[in-house]
Amino acid sequence: GLYYAINFLRENAGIDNLSYLSSPFLLITIAVYWIQKKNEVLTPEEENKLLRWFYLAHMRGHYSMGSSESILEADLGVLFRGKTLDDLIQQLLLHVKKSDVDSDDLFGRGIRSPFFSMLYLVLKAGGAKDWFTGLPLSQNHIGKSHSIQFHHSFPKALLKEKNFDRKDINELANMAFIGGKTNRKITDKAPEIYFKKIIEEKGEGALTSQLILMEESYWNIDNFLVFIQKRRELIAEEINKFMKKFE
Repeated sequence: GLYYAINFLRENAGIDNLSYLSSPFLLITIAVYWIQKKNEVLTPEEENKLLRWFYLAHMRGHYSMGSSESILEADLGVLFRGKTLDDLIQQLLLHVKKSDVDSDDLFGRGIRSPFFSMLYLVLKAGGAKDWFTGLPLSQNHIGKSHSIQFHHSFPKALLKEKNFDRKDINELANMAFIGGKTNRKITDKAPEIYFKKIIEEKGEGALTSQLILMEESYWNIDNFLVFIQKRRELIAEEINKFMKKFE
């Protein structure tokens, strides 16, 4: 069952690194559901519902909202009683209270938030690529120069010089995902400089696919707080659009 759950998340949910999971208990629930199916093939509808449950449980930190063991026991109780995925999703919604994401959910969230890995998954599913190599986002690339790293769109060094708050600097709305070599190539260049170079070499799509605002006034460091506020809104909108596919 656990082998199935791991393969399901890798191949169906796009999880190319299990460390992204907000809890390993997510695997157990999926494993038990498959076992309860007695190894039958999931229908497309069941697959969508299981993916919806997984993404929502992951990004909302379902198993971190109280006693993890008690929450897992309640979820497994639904499955052992022969209930459906609809029942499992309904129980999840009663616990996390909220399905849609808004910009307030993302305010102050950093790389340890499940919303950070959710952003990666959404961008990856949307076809986002490295800004210079053009390789799709993936943790399976060979070589350190192509391994995916998170990158501060507005470099930390520049923001520290302007005395921006550390929490704002490290917020996920300031993060993009690129390869190691690209990260070193950009170093601490200002966005208004390196964004233009990316557009010249790869086109606007390289930036818009990572939800970077295209209005150049937002690229000025003095507008950094406006940039992350607007990008929060874009990220929330994109996550909700992604989740709609599984309803």
